[in-house]
Amino acid sequence: MTEKILMTEKTTSLINIPSITVEIISLIVTAILVVVSYLVGSRELAFGVAAGGVLFTANYVAIRFVVNALVSNTSSTSFGIFVFIIKMLILIGIVASLFIFTDVNIYGFFIGVTGVVIVIIGESLRRSTNGSL
Repeated sequence: MTEKILMTEKTTSLINIPSITVEIISLIVTAILVVVSYLVGSRELAFGVAAGGVLFTANYVAIRFVVNALVSNTSSTSFGIFVFIIKMLILIGIVASLFIFTDVNIYGFFIGVTGVVIVIIGESLRRSTNGSL
């Protein structure tokens, strides 16, 4: 029993990045990338950057919600897996709909996704090393 509690505390500390900070910085970086891509590229590129950044920031929030629910033992593991699969299906549906029904630039979309991923990795590294590399 104590091993499970210790494992839960360790997992909680690993995923306990300040979520609000990551979300706000991700949206700020996405906004900067949208402005730059609009000025340098085109409207379609900027729309793709915005779609990728906002969608994957929302995906990050959803993943944190599911993981926190699983770690806190408020729901069963099978329910968490079910919710995670439903979340992924909804995300795939939204992304597929974006590319099928709108004029989203795929390069812009991946630029937006990459911006969010860089923020998540950077915040994780900053927190684990107390700001010093």
